[in-house]
Amino acid sequence: MDPLPIRRRIAEQFSYRGERADVWRAFDLILDTDAFLNLGFSERYRPHLLGSPQRRLADQVGQRLAARLPTTTGTRLLDVGCGRGGPAITLAERFGFDVSGIDLVPYNIRRARENARDRAVDAEFVVGDATQLPFAPGSFAACAAVDSLVYVPDRAAVFSALADVLDSDGVLVVSDLLTRSGLDGRERGHVESFATAWDMQPPGTFTGYRRALEAAGFAVEPFEDITANSVGRFRTWTTAFLALSRSPLGPLLYRLLRAAGLDPERITTQVRRAHAALPYLRHGIITAVPK
Repeated sequence: MDPLPIRRRIAEQFSYRGERADVWRAFDLILDTDAFLNLGFSERYRPHLLGSPQRRLADQVGQRLAARLPTTTGTRLLDVGCGRGGPAITLAERFGFDVSGIDLVPYNIRRARENARDRAVDAEFVVGDATQLPFAPGSFAACAAVDSLVYVPDRAAVFSALADVLDSDGVLVVSDLLTRSGLDGRERGHVESFATAWDMQPPGTFTGYRRALEAAGFAVEPFEDITANSVGRFRTWTTAFLALSRSPLGPLLYRLLRAAGLDPERITTQVRRAHAALPYLRHGIITAVPK
């Protein structure tokens, strides 16, 4: 598939334009999507909508980075697919990283800069292509991608670009959706329908992820599966939404969404496709270092 139309659709979706932007406006009502666009992380004892699960996932990524670096204070970090800046700002505030972020969508970068100013965080955010990073070789001691690479058509090219800008003693930590191995045709169909509905690339398997990272010159640590704390929690939400939409309260829900300027049928379609695919997906954290 030609990646250019995909990139345009992604830009429209995250700029609150186009037919698939309404679901993000709906998320604005319950989640911290003005700064975070990732799935989130919640321990079993903590409700997924309590606090900021999306900030907690950024913190999980930061902990993995800190475990592999001699220090994080003042250490240069690149956030690839930085979205609206929430993860990068969290990594700066919690760990002391000197952060830069890059994202394909100009709207996201404007919001990231505004969020950094509001938090008094000195950060650099630039519009750019993750496969052609505008940074000098060896510029960063750390790189992160928080649930962003699922939107990139050519992940192998991203890993190659990251290998170039990362210092030889640096570390890369990625959180991302992956497809479970051994799916049959019907199950793969659910995953592909979900990806199409959300303008994503169909998530690859961890084996494919590892091979692409190794081909780019990385050594890959064991996969950390956080599905129960993220995808599992999100499916609880999709179950509740779909049940409510089919209940006697469904018409009221739809009226409220329309009153907010949203298309409830379109939102329901996207939620339904996500709900059908989630059992066949994994969500994990992958740590890699240059060989």
